[in-house]
Amino acid sequence: MELTTTSYMFEKMLQNVLSTVYHKANEKNHKIVISIDEKIPIYINGDEQRLAQIIMNLLTNAVKFTPDGGEISFRAELLEKNDEDITLLIEISDSGIGISKQQQAKLFGAFEQANSEVNKEYGGTGLGLAIVKRIVEMMGGRVWLESKPGKGAKFIFTFKALPGTGNKNIYDADIETDYNNAFKGRNLLVVEDVELNSKILVALLENTGLIIKCVENGKEALDEIENNPDKYDIVFMDLQMPVMNGYDATRKIRALPGQNKEKLPIIAMTANVFKEDIENCIEAGMNDHLGKPLDIDIVMKALHVYLNM
Repeated sequence: MELTTTSYMFEKMLQNVLSTVYHKANEKNHKIVISIDEKIPIYINGDEQRLAQIIMNLLTNAVKFTPDGGEISFRAELLEKNDEDITLLIEISDSGIGISKQQQAKLFGAFEQANSEVNKEYGGTGLGLAIVKRIVEMMGGRVWLESKPGKGAKFIFTFKALPGTGNKNIYDADIETDYNNAFKGRNLLVVEDVELNSKILVALLENTGLIIKCVENGKEALDEIENNPDKYDIVFMDLQMPVMNGYDATRKIRALPGQNKEKLPIIAMTANVFKEDIENCIEAGMNDHLGKPLDIDIVMKALHVYLNM
């Protein structure tokens, strides 16, 4: 496992992750309390995807192990800032079933699970917490647990990062249009090899009315469009994927017989937003690009433009 470093909006990443958890918490009538330290920089440098994976894992577990009507709290705090880096603390607590001291001792071990009877009812989480521990330590932090049976659980972790830089202006404009069921019945094909990214995007677009199909590489996307020539209204295409990358997939889709393939909007999803990268997307036959991490406001604007052409 390796970490990758990009500059990203910390709070925007949290919004994306929390959005995917909200609907699950609402189903159980949970109260969610959010607290984010204003001293945390808008942009930080680090591995956004791995951090989102940790937070998603812990929040999902909190929802899973908290009975209906319970409470889940999320807190982010700037612990330390110096000339070299910053240290942040994330705390996720719940009013769930709790974990005994004996069970806690095993919980972060690889393939260990706290309680076999609990796992039968709720599903196991041991492997996920082993991965959490490993990633946190790679980020220069540590993770620990405070809990008592019947008194809920509090998972806390720290990590180090660098202050980042970015252009906040593109995020300033709010969408005033109501996008609830705005694209009802329209078909979106998401081509993305990272399952977590696909799940986040699907959750964020849940109320738009879109019918969403996810595939894991360019070859699957090509086969899907070739077998269903008139089905899809728009494609979100990742670039770096196994089997077949996004560039090659787009070229082959454009080469398929029939004018519909030429008119089908294909939007790149990429962390590379330099001029040369954008030109490569256009040269391959893509219509536009969305920078990663995806900003939901910009995604909505892209959908509005290309589905209403």
